[in-house]
Amino acid sequence: MLELSIYNLLFYFVIYSFLGWTLEVSYAFYSQHKFVNRGFLNGPFCPIYGFGGLILIIFLNSFKNNLMLLFVFSVLLTSILEYITGYILETVFNTRWWDYDDNAYNIKGRVCLSFSLMWGAASVFIVKFVHPYVEIFTNKIPSSYEKVLFYLFIIYFIVDLTATIISLIEFRKIIIQLEQISKEVKEKYSYLLEKTDVIEEPIKDLKIKYDNAIISIKTNHKRLLSAFPNLMSKSFDNLIKEIQNKLKFKK
Repeated sequence: MLELSIYNLLFYFVIYSFLGWTLEVSYAFYSQHKFVNRGFLNGPFCPIYGFGGLILIIFLNSFKNNLMLLFVFSVLLTSILEYITGYILETVFNTRWWDYDDNAYNIKGRVCLSFSLMWGAASVFIVKFVHPYVEIFTNKIPSSYEKVLFYLFIIYFIVDLTATIISLIEFRKIIIQLEQISKEVKEKYSYLLEKTDVIEEPIKDLKIKYDNAIISIKTNHKRLLSAFPNLMSKSFDNLIKEIQNKLKFKK
């Protein structure tokens, strides 16, 4: 840690954030056969990978010649990082961004054994084979450019993070509004769900509110939904969609 300058730390963060974004996009393209911006931010960066890379280099680089300890500590540290990140996102935004509930040996759906082992193996590969080249690359950056790049990246991440947080706050308001509509429907009209001819009129106002909330979803919100398919799965049920199908309202 003492051997790394603040410039090194930021450049490592940027590189591993970008490599993580590339990995996520590649996986999404392989599984969905289309491009999906899988980053938390709007730009081509996944901060969790950046922080993960920094943690590995700062704490585990000294274990690079002991593969067993490197693997064990990598599993522990990456799992802790993933769990804490998931907890913070769930607490702040009241949404779950990924879900391991269906995987064996998971902890509250935030981490699971299979992915932790996978991250551990990937971390060994990074520390042993990737980081030496990253280190060579960053050391070749002229010192006269370091400060300029440093402030450019800082400004970029502040702007992108601010825009993302504003977007998430707006999106959270939409989710809360949809939750309220769902709750009102369940409390007042759930016993009438099978009687579509009776429920249509009293629920019309709620349907209008629902449509307005959906319309207010912006492009950046849709990107988050595409990037994190389980984002809303823990926030509210499918009652509104069920009613929408029964009544066959036109959007």
